[in-house]
Amino acid sequence: MIDFRNPYTPGAGMMPKYLAGRNTELESAEQRLLAIKTGYPARSVVYYGLRGVGKTVILNAVAERAEDQGLLSRHIEVTEKSGSFIRSLSYACSAFVLSLSAKKTLQNKLGKLISVIRSFTATWNPSDNTISFELDGEALSSATAGTGNLTNDLTEVMVELGRYAQKADTAICFCIDEIQYASEEELEALITAVHRINQLGLPVIFFCAGLPKILKTMGDVKSYTERLFEFSRVDSLEIDSARKAIIEPAAELRVAFEPKAVDAIIEQTNGYPYFIQEMCATVWENSSSKVITVDDVASNIAATNERLDNGFFRVRFNRCTPRQQEFLVAMVQCGELPCTMANVAANMGISPTNRISTFRAQLIAKGLIYATGYGEVDFTVPKFDEFIKRTLPDKF
Repeated sequence: MIDFRNPYTPGAGMMPKYLAGRNTELESAEQRLLAIKTGYPARSVVYYGLRGVGKTVILNAVAERAEDQGLLSRHIEVTEKSGSFIRSLSYACSAFVLSLSAKKTLQNKLGKLISVIRSFTATWNPSDNTISFELDGEALSSATAGTGNLTNDLTEVMVELGRYAQKADTAICFCIDEIQYASEEELEALITAVHRINQLGLPVIFFCAGLPKILKTMGDVKSYTERLFEFSRVDSLEIDSARKAIIEPAAELRVAFEPKAVDAIIEQTNGYPYFIQEMCATVWENSSSKVITVDDVASNIAATNERLDNGFFRVRFNRCTPRQQEFLVAMVQCGELPCTMANVAANMGISPTNRISTFRAQLIAKGLIYATGYGEVDFTVPKFDEFIKRTLPDKF
């Protein structure tokens, strides 16, 4: 090990020592935050892309900048558990109420807002699209936001929250990660609430991050979604940015990379930020020289793949049923990605093709694949096909 301090951070959403290639996104976010802070409108944003491109890192950086500008900010991570999005939103709103209560201009004036937020502590039953509301264990029959209609109730909450933020001369920023796990009903409620917030010019903005499927899902839910949100694609780093992501963290500790070593890392990682962090961290741990060579990189390829296979890839593969895993293997057997459903079905020995549509829907819901076009699918996880080939070589 060159130094006990490893400057690379291969974790889920962990902020790298040097955030490369995301200046455009962050500068745009800062302008939007400044706009709503000073009373001007700004569109909310949805960052979308594959796993490992750094969407969560961008979201965390936006939250940090919001706080630096004096806005009230809250991070939410949606889970696959039904109703988690709405529950997380209600908790975030409660936290905002506490922050607003500290504002001198609003002391003793938060009665209505507190009533609205409390009544929105919701238990949503997606099977029949109903909501029940409780406060201190007792059902609320006449709460302001307790009508039982998710869209109406969320809109009421957000409008009241925005009005009080406006009175306090501040603004509110929601940062929502993994938004693809929100149900269509929850997304419809969110989009409608954002629409009303914008109409009233209230200082509330949303920055969201999700997998590519969210682009189509939100568009299908409401036809005017693209006028409320800007959809910003996040992809692998361009070569110059990838070089900086590799070189700059090490330079702070006076360690250099040979140019050929940098080229080798970019080739192995395809410029994906998470893979760069993982490979550089592995090379760092197993090197002792102040100059990292191409041989250092080559000797750590297997170790990097092993770490990825045992963690990043396998945790996703193991969440699948045997038939779902068979579907994933059949995708790789197509030989080229994205692949058609017809080829996947043929590789699975199933006919007609629509008999595998259930597996497709399940894997999309789990966030493992996405539709790239009509009748085509691809992995949401870069290099997942290589993992499957390494893990199940007898299938190829």
